[in-house]
Amino acid sequence: MVEHTMHNNNNNNNDDDDGAQVSKTNKFIKFKHRESYVTQLLENDSNLRTIHNMIVMLVIVFLLYTIEDIIKEPAKYEEIYEVILWNVSDLGSVIRIWLMMNMIVLGLHYPLVLFNNFLQYRWLLINNPEKDRQYAGCLHRTILYTIYGCISIFGILIYCTYSVLINDIKLTGSFSLLLEMTRLLMKSHSFFVEKKDLNIGKETLASLISQEHKNIYRSFWSLSSRARFRKFIYYLFAPTLLYRDSYPRTEKIRWIRAINFGLQFILTALLSFYVLYQGFVVNLKKTGIEPLGLNFKLFYQIIVYGLIFYWIFFYFFFHAYHNFTAELLRFGDRHYYDDFWNSKSAQEYFRKWNHVVQQWLYVYIFIPIDNRFHNRVLTNLAVFTTSALMHEYIIGFTFRFFFPINLFIFFCSQITYYLEKFGLIKGMTSFPLSLTMWSILVAIVTVEWNVRTNCPLPEKSSLLKHILPRFINYVTF
Repeated sequence: MVEHTMHNNNNNNNDDDDGAQVSKTNKFIKFKHRESYVTQLLENDSNLRTIHNMIVMLVIVFLLYTIEDIIKEPAKYEEIYEVILWNVSDLGSVIRIWLMMNMIVLGLHYPLVLFNNFLQYRWLLINNPEKDRQYAGCLHRTILYTIYGCISIFGILIYCTYSVLINDIKLTGSFSLLLEMTRLLMKSHSFFVEKKDLNIGKETLASLISQEHKNIYRSFWSLSSRARFRKFIYYLFAPTLLYRDSYPRTEKIRWIRAINFGLQFILTALLSFYVLYQGFVVNLKKTGIEPLGLNFKLFYQIIVYGLIFYWIFFYFFFHAYHNFTAELLRFGDRHYYDDFWNSKSAQEYFRKWNHVVQQWLYVYIFIPIDNRFHNRVLTNLAVFTTSALMHEYIIGFTFRFFFPINLFIFFCSQITYYLEKFGLIKGMTSFPLSLTMWSILVAIVTVEWNVRTNCPLPEKSSLLKHILPRFINYVTF
């Protein structure tokens, strides 16, 4: 489910070294220079590269034809205009909330870690660390973790959720902000864990104690093992959720590749919107106004459009977007995914899909819980539960209703994982099953949202009516 292999470390970049000890989590995940899996396939297989270029040309021709049709017959696409304008009507509020969350991380998380570094440095100079290696007592740790927890929960989680609800942010904005909230929570946690303690080698520590420090602030500021703002800024925008003081970096920005990935991202993002609109909005928008008749044709359309959207979403987000940002930041390790489409089991699928999130779960959820309880069943369950709850949180507050179909799918995935793990089922192809479940998930959530939008409940309705799914009442078989 999570990656148990460790990668060899490459020589990183030109950062200083004061003899600092390597962070404990470095032994779990190593960064090195490598291209993304699809990029490697395209570079090594000319036939696949030709097919890729043909698909790109077909997409460009299709989009150009659509643009021409929009110009000639604008009334035909009036509904698409309305959907786009409705989604971007609160763009100013979305940008303001996004900026505020990032300022909270920069203005509160970083100073907290830096101040703790200074307290530790001052303690090391005053005390003899050979007698007591602890920087501070239990009270200091409790205060530190309490402040960090308050910043994360109230400054990011609750602030973002409250702002989305109180400003009535539309679907696209809500989804983007909740994803950004999750990203910042995961990034700030990694930074806090990795940098809250000064990892100083014994020789460097002895040298520091032997020196006479007339200005402790100046000597601390020159300490390279402390939290550094420029490194934190780079990490905040780098396509990884694991903090390191340095990463493998390319020699320069390859602008042709950056422009190529940027254009691919724009084209596939536009195409994904069109597919999502045609496949789900058009077919399901009248649910609640009139009964939705489920038939083979509609089911077939939902599955096909869901499969197409799945692949386009993977390509524009995991491949094009991540490679685009990595190229601009000269980020060398682009191991974002493996060939998950060849997965023959749920365990293999989870190991290969979305390495960026998977690595964070492995380092900060899997390893600590496994070290504490030494129970792999409990550990895997904790990882699954954490991932499922965060997915459900994003979906729930994006669409403004609690309908745990996503939790149910995660639960089924968990059962499948353990059945395969203990040899009760074999040879199950997990990837096609996950694609089908993805299509059904998107369809059910869209139908439920349309029902609640088209047929709002009276103000005095019970809480139970607001919680229970309502689409069943409007679907005929």
